[in-house]
Amino acid sequence: KKLLKDEKEVKYAGMYYNFEIFHMLEKQIPVDSVEVKETVHAFDWEPVGSKFAVIHGDSQSLNVSFYGLKEGHTPVLLKKYERKTANHIFWAPTGQFVVLAGLRSMNGVLEFVDTSDFTTMANEEHFMCSEVEWDPTGRYVITGVSWWAHKMDNAFWIWNFQGKILKRVAIDKFCMLKWRPRPKSLLTAKQVKEIKSSLKKYSEQFNASDKMRQSKASKELIDKRAAAMQEFKDFREEADEIYACSLDKRLELRGGVDTDNIDESELDEEIVEFLVKEESIILPSQ
Repeated sequence: KKLLKDEKEVKYAGMYYNFEIFHMLEKQIPVDSVEVKETVHAFDWEPVGSKFAVIHGDSQSLNVSFYGLKEGHTPVLLKKYERKTANHIFWAPTGQFVVLAGLRSMNGVLEFVDTSDFTTMANEEHFMCSEVEWDPTGRYVITGVSWWAHKMDNAFWIWNFQGKILKRVAIDKFCMLKWRPRPKSLLTAKQVKEIKSSLKKYSEQFNASDKMRQSKASKELIDKRAAAMQEFKDFREEADEIYACSLDKRLELRGGVDTDNIDESELDEEIVEFLVKEESIILPSQ
């Protein structure tokens, strides 16, 4: 902001940051302006959607603001997070989900946010993290400690979009990781929109299919256990018959004593003692 004292002298009373937003698909391309009265550290558009995020403020007190756009309307502040440990914004390729990351000097602090209702799904940390990379589906994200940034603890971790750690992989001198690109969807934008609007109906169909598959698996498991139990019962009955047929032979070997039917009162107890160890110790004379 300029304060003009005279024709030659110009003084500044503070630095303002403006985002000029051009509505390219609207008639005469109207322009909206978003003014941020703090230092801007990062900015990024939602890849699929109409939101953008800005990290602004002093280096010791950073804020994160999310703005939304609608056709024919000026940008609206949707959510402002104050005093966040974040200096980078990483949107999922499919939009909606975002990772606010504090890399390098901020020691790898990670916050997973769902921007549909601005719910913080997880607060995690990957110490000394220098890389964050979403997979093309927006379901997984990797964080890494690159050898180019740090010479120790080089590794990459795999998370799901909700911030749950799935795998940790340590690799000596790990430098870089890139996801395999995916081909463009064969569905049109209209078909994708219809599927999203009918997602609840499809979810019910998928849940019913999963239950049928699970019931089938459970029935197969129950039948398998029942067959194993019947096989054991048949084996036991056969063994009992063999054992019963050998009674005469057992009586002959045991002097006519049926050891399967012994009355404990008729038993004689015999105690046998034997020497285990003998040791002689010579005591000193007094």
